[in-house]
Amino acid sequence: MSTAINLCIAKSAHCGGMLGIYRPFIESGWTSFETEVPSEVDFLTRIEKTLSEFPWLVATDKQNEVVGYAYGGAHRSRAAYQWNSELSVYVHPDWRKKGVARHLYKVLMHILIEQGYVNFLAGITLPNDASVAFHEKLGFEKIGIYRNIGYKMGQYRDVGWWSLFVGNPDKKPEKPTPFPEMPTETIQKIINQ
Repeated sequence: MSTAINLCIAKSAHCGGMLGIYRPFIESGWTSFETEVPSEVDFLTRIEKTLSEFPWLVATDKQNEVVGYAYGGAHRSRAAYQWNSELSVYVHPDWRKKGVARHLYKVLMHILIEQGYVNFLAGITLPNDASVAFHEKLGFEKIGIYRNIGYKMGQYRDVGWWSLFVGNPDKKPEKPTPFPEMPTETIQKIINQ
């Protein structure tokens, strides 16, 4: 990845920039199934809740403007699902196809592996050829489709699911470490690679 961007853990100062990137996905696209743009306060609450268990990364340019972000989250709440993380990434239109999403995902997955997660999942509202190609280049495999699962912009939408298993299927996994309990030095080392 080019040194044109920096990665860090999301902070309240990034909230407006992230919402600026996310807003069009809500208002004029079907990628997000949200129909109303959250307030900065609500979005910050989401970030803080996510950071209580999972990483939320932000990419900024040399002027410290937000150009993209990615985060992990739980995939279902029952105990047997605890080693799975659902991933999301959003990039400013001016920064797409420049490796930002790939860099964010690689660092995000590296941190999640250090936490003890062994399976990464991505839900992609279809059609979305760019997102499908992006995930498949990273090794994700299509595992299924929820047909007509969401209604947005005047029609029902399918959501495809892609998965990347990075664990050892013959080994019992350890309980994942919550993100705030990860050593700061470990996180910084991964971010700075």
